[in-house]
Amino acid sequence: MHLKLYEQEEKEETVIDENVTSLENIPQTEEAPQQPTYHYDYIGYLSIPKIGLRRGFVSKKSKYNQVDYNIAIAQSADFPNKEKGNFILMGHSGYGYNSYFANLHQLEVGDKASVTYKNEKYTYQLVRIDVQEKTGKIAIFRNFDKTTLTLITCTYQDDYHQSIYLFERI
Repeated sequence: MHLKLYEQEEKEETVIDENVTSLENIPQTEEAPQQPTYHYDYIGYLSIPKIGLRRGFVSKKSKYNQVDYNIAIAQSADFPNKEKGNFILMGHSGYGYNSYFANLHQLEVGDKASVTYKNEKYTYQLVRIDVQEKTGKIAIFRNFDKTTLTLITCTYQDDYHQSIYLFERI
């Protein structure tokens, strides 16, 4: 599936084509399957203390930069060290071994996240949560004067929508 990301500020629209693995819900099961063992060369980490999430991410060029293995960096994403950029991460939710974003639904506006990249820690605060229908397209509404982190996953207990969590650097 192709996912198109749209970054929007008021009436301006920037279309970004993404060629990424689908973000479809993992079937709801009682027990999570065992996680396969892979060797990842992480280039950074996402941490959200409120939900106990700390997970590495790999280079955009890595074969493991897919939601089936990790949280994935969108090909069009800026890295956290770019001022006024948007670092976009995607991940599965649900009950599978690779459902790293399973607890994002517990977040509230004001919660914090951090990204460690190139030995630098960047701290963000959640400012917006959007829910959009699964159509293969995502609109990201953000302030282009801010440096942002965007997390995208399937909506909790909903097979037809995706959730977009927008954080601004503090």
